[in-house]
Amino acid sequence: MSTFAPHPGLTGSAHYTADLFPADAARMVVVRSPVAHGRITALDVEDARAMPGVLGVLTAADLEAAGVGPIALRAPLTDTDTPFRVPYRPVLAQEKVAFVGQPVAAVIARTEAEALDAAEVIGLDIDTLDPVMDPLTATTGETIWAEVPDNSAFRWHKGNPDESARLMAEAAHVVSLTVHHPRINIAPVETRAALATYRDGAFTLTTPSQGVVTLRRSLSATMGIDIETLRVVTPHVGGSFAVKIWPYPEHVLALVAARATGRPVAWHGGRTEAFIGDTAGRGRTDRGRLALDADGRFLAFEIDAVADMGAFLSTAAPSTVTAGAVRPYSQVYHIPGQVYRVEAVLTNAPPTDAYRGAGKPESTATLERLIDVAAAEMGIERFELRRRNLLRPEQLPYRTPMAETYDGGDFPRIADAVSEAADWDGLAERKAASAAKGLMRGGAIGFQVHASGGTTEERSEVRALADGTVIVRSGSMDSGQGHRESLAIIASEALEIPVGRIRVEQGDTAFLEVGGGSGGSNLAPVAVNTVHRASLAMLDRAKEKAAEMLEVARADLDYNGGTFRITGTDRTASLADIAAAIPAEDEEGGCIAQTDFEGIHTTFPNGALICEVEVDPETGHVRLDRLTGVNDLGRLINEPAALGQIHGGIGQAVGEALGEGMVFDADGQPLTASLMDYPLPRADEIPMIANTWAATPS
Repeated sequence: MSTFAPHPGLTGSAHYTADLFPADAARMVVVRSPVAHGRITALDVEDARAMPGVLGVLTAADLEAAGVGPIALRAPLTDTDTPFRVPYRPVLAQEKVAFVGQPVAAVIARTEAEALDAAEVIGLDIDTLDPVMDPLTATTGETIWAEVPDNSAFRWHKGNPDESARLMAEAAHVVSLTVHHPRINIAPVETRAALATYRDGAFTLTTPSQGVVTLRRSLSATMGIDIETLRVVTPHVGGSFAVKIWPYPEHVLALVAARATGRPVAWHGGRTEAFIGDTAGRGRTDRGRLALDADGRFLAFEIDAVADMGAFLSTAAPSTVTAGAVRPYSQVYHIPGQVYRVEAVLTNAPPTDAYRGAGKPESTATLERLIDVAAAEMGIERFELRRRNLLRPEQLPYRTPMAETYDGGDFPRIADAVSEAADWDGLAERKAASAAKGLMRGGAIGFQVHASGGTTEERSEVRALADGTVIVRSGSMDSGQGHRESLAIIASEALEIPVGRIRVEQGDTAFLEVGGGSGGSNLAPVAVNTVHRASLAMLDRAKEKAAEMLEVARADLDYNGGTFRITGTDRTASLADIAAAIPAEDEEGGCIAQTDFEGIHTTFPNGALICEVEVDPETGHVRLDRLTGVNDLGRLINEPAALGQIHGGIGQAVGEALGEGMVFDADGQPLTASLMDYPLPRADEIPMIANTWAATPS
């Protein structure tokens, strides 16, 4: 079968949203709050409306007149320990501002320069209030929203608290640690953008996203319009990591502006806007405890967390800090007692939501650090302590106290493989060599298991065309990680035709009615399986049509490489032949099939990583020297893409561990609002990653 050409993002042939702005598009600039907390006492936009080139200025009053409502949660929680309290989230600030960067108004002009000039003359007066910036003291600070009087949106817990308390009381050793998981700016290469048009009563929004169907649903509700009048299109996406899943004020503003001006309206956020206007990741402080018996066996693991939600509850944020945080809570270890408690608090900072792992990496990092503390206090070698507590194959399937069932995995085999690959036993010798150079060397081991799945809202379509190509349509969305290629590979295998003859189409509600998008690592367990079933269903239909065309029974047909053949003869009918014989309007014909997702959507890929660093004691500089990983992802559909995902995840973890974290001063002003101040990891800071695949035997 044919191989793929280089990714269009690397060759320059990809078209991102900002590449699609038409020459006659009006440009939108968003006016944002310069203070973290305050009451709006004046908003004068009349001078701005009179500026050269200005086509309009939008305020909260204008949106209300246009029937625009709030940006709402996707799935409010119903199982909280305290009342679930949600502050009203307007598209543009009404009466109050709650974080630096909150949209207050929007200027639409012929050019971006004219819009920027007009934005400068808007008269905005704000009486400042004391900001709430520390999540740990948020409940005693100034009330941000009247509907959340103590800034506590909710409390939630899961696990077996009675059993955990008993085991904690009986334990020979209990170690404690507070771990701060910093607020992260997600920072994809492509910043957010939007292009809105309005024609003949219908809207079209082009924007980078991780799924157009759910975005359409949210935006039409906020706009107060019939969902059928809104089309959402996503072209190529230059990275997301969840930041582009959500509906944003800029989406709504561009749509309203397009209707008001009768022109295409384009907005392209700058990097500083991304720092103050994008939904952030992480932002959780864990107070963790791990109980062990005298032999170093884990008994109980508890986290009491405070989650910084920012000024509003973002679309899926409540589930990120609750259910998302506990799915593989105990990771690869057998821990009988498990409890996770969280209090979600509001602060005067941009909202937080899911970011690469969506709550799971925080819990994993807290547990692994507790294990290191326990090893040091008990005098047990760190790797040995982990080995003693690994779940063994004979214990699987394993039902955790958090109600997940691990269906497979060989964690001891992963441990042996990564130890050997990294030469863990040689660490002492390498430490001595570093010491001889005046440097300090350290090594660490971390295990992980991921509970994949995400949304199961997926409908896949496979259609053969008369030109010999096949279209695969999926509600999932490629945001740069190779999803299109993976889906094409699966269809290619099922249909026995070259990958090059398959075209994957995503990101357009004009032909997608069902699709939850990509998130929660749902491509393989959800979209891949559904595309596979749709491919087989299309072949089954095509076989029926081929039997009619060749005037034989289905049982007399063989299939190979895109062609049906009467057994023992040269008479054939290819998929292209069948498609050519079917009217284009025949949606029930023999060369098209749609399937919705069915089955179990959760899988448990797992692995281990060993990291070694050298530290210069005079400067404190940390240099990553060795990264060695062994990963069990099951069947590798698209190995280069899988390896790229691992490399990218490690790079983001390195950034979070060694430098990343959004910082605000006491007034709520961001001190890390540019790439000059926010230390994203650079390529030369991450060594080559030695990765080995270790698929669990079936």
